[in-house]
Amino acid sequence: MSFQKVDLEDKTRSEDKISVMAYGYDKNEIKILKSYCDTLSVDHFILVNDSVIDMTLEELLKLDQTKEASSYLIPAKAVIMNGFSGSDLQAFLKGFKDTGLERPIFATVTPVSKNWPFKTLINELIKEHEMMKNRTK
Repeated sequence: MSFQKVDLEDKTRSEDKISVMAYGYDKNEIKILKSYCDTLSVDHFILVNDSVIDMTLEELLKLDQTKEASSYLIPAKAVIMNGFSGSDLQAFLKGFKDTGLERPIFATVTPVSKNWPFKTLINELIKEHEMMKNRTK
């Protein structure tokens, strides 16, 4: 997997709904994250739990609703965004720190990752995160 630079000046949105998929959050954190998404007019908030973790991102984006989880198989918090313009993405990331939530793994859905199971994406992102962390040491 490789990083793809996002044009932060781009105001062009994709045809997809503006969606956020969240994984690894507890009930209180979910409430805060949902509220934050509402202030930014996110169309679709998807709570990913272990019962749907093997679904592809494309399948998850079509879900109406999932249930909160009390525990997670993968010990990571992740926020995966879809349909954002570059400038909307920049605003989302910049404002996230004001939520008081721990910084998660952030990613956007790409044409390639759309076909990946959520679990595969998270595991790849964790590996990349570790590689980047080790590179800065």
